Amino acid sequence: MMKRLLCFSVVAALMALPIVTMAAATVTPAKELAPGTTHQQQIGTISVWGDSSNDVEDFISKEATHKGATSYKIISERTFGDQIYGTAILYK
Repeated sequence: MMKRLLCFSVVAALMALPIVTMAAATVTPAKELAPGTTHQQQIGTISVWGDSSNDVEDFISKEATHKGATSYKIISERTFGDQIYGTAILYK
């Protein structure tokens, strides 16, 4: 009886492994916070440089996702010569 239970437990664990692995590999990218959203907790800020506003937004999204944020709010973008400097608040 114990051998069967142990065997069943091992088989169940091995069957669940691919599902857990796929879930861990799927990362939802952070997205810009919708206006009026107030239920999220601020977890930090980031600043990036880019060649365009689109670059800045892409870099912020990637960095926010890397830092574990679910959303972000761009609070400033400034042009310095041919570069744009952007700052965002991260939320979770």
